[in-house]
Amino acid sequence: MKTERGFALIQVLLVFAMLAIIVARLQYEQKIQIERAYQSLFLSQAQAYIDSAEDIARVGLALDRKDNETDHLGELWNQPAVSFPVEQGVISLEMNDLQGRFNLNSLHPGAANPEGAQSGLKRLLLTLGLDENIADELSDWFDSDSGAEFNYSDQEPPYTPSFQPMADSSELLLLKSVDRDVLAALQPFVAALPPQTELNINTAPAEVLMTIAPYLSEGDVDTFVQERTEEPYESVEDLLNQAVFQVEEDEQPVPLLNDKLTVASDWFTLFAEVTLDGRTLTQSSQLLRDDDTARVVLRS
Repeated sequence: MKTERGFALIQVLLVFAMLAIIVARLQYEQKIQIERAYQSLFLSQAQAYIDSAEDIARVGLALDRKDNETDHLGELWNQPAVSFPVEQGVISLEMNDLQGRFNLNSLHPGAANPEGAQSGLKRLLLTLGLDENIADELSDWFDSDSGAEFNYSDQEPPYTPSFQPMADSSELLLLKSVDRDVLAALQPFVAALPPQTELNINTAPAEVLMTIAPYLSEGDVDTFVQERTEEPYESVEDLLNQAVFQVEEDEQPVPLLNDKLTVASDWFTLFAEVTLDGRTLTQSSQLLRDDDTARVVLRS
């Protein structure tokens, strides 16, 4: 009898143990479902705020084009990152002119002057204290006749270049000569735009202005920055007609490394960060202004 009672007690304990496991499992699954629902609600709310910010930016850029034929750093869109309170959190926004950056795709064979752009990128890299050989590898990356398809067979996993223009500057990480530290140093000064896109001399920083011509010094570009701060350039000729550009060699003008210049921009990026109840969503939106409208062409 004692043995039977012992077996019965063990069976009861097993039943209670199984019930406890089942209850714990149900509680865990319920917790997961609640977390999923909360996360889904957060993403929906945060994305709605970002979509609204995109709409405001598009309208603002369109209105700016109606009021101004040029773009410079003194305009309303060029503000430090600003934050606005929203329900249960905050949204931070920052807009940048991508045409004030060196266009990586200007090294593509389909660009106007890829050789000059390669030399210009080397000047930028040296100015930033980076390896100028990055420019050589990028040029080979774009050139289908360079044999670069064999350069990355030792990578894990192996890959080959597409030989197409880059869609985002982060693709530089595919180059062997670029790691995350190098990319972080480069990204404020470079962009990946259509190969024929012009550089805005009113918004480009001094480091990027150095890529226009092989003979420009830091003092020269500092002078340009000071001039446009006092009065933005109304035309490219306002810059190129200056004496510093009247350089000749063997009685011939020394060609520019980049003659695709402008005083107006069409490509911008909007960085948005939304924090709600301790959760954060960030998004970078690439905007293209076309005539009197603006649209989003890339989100990341």
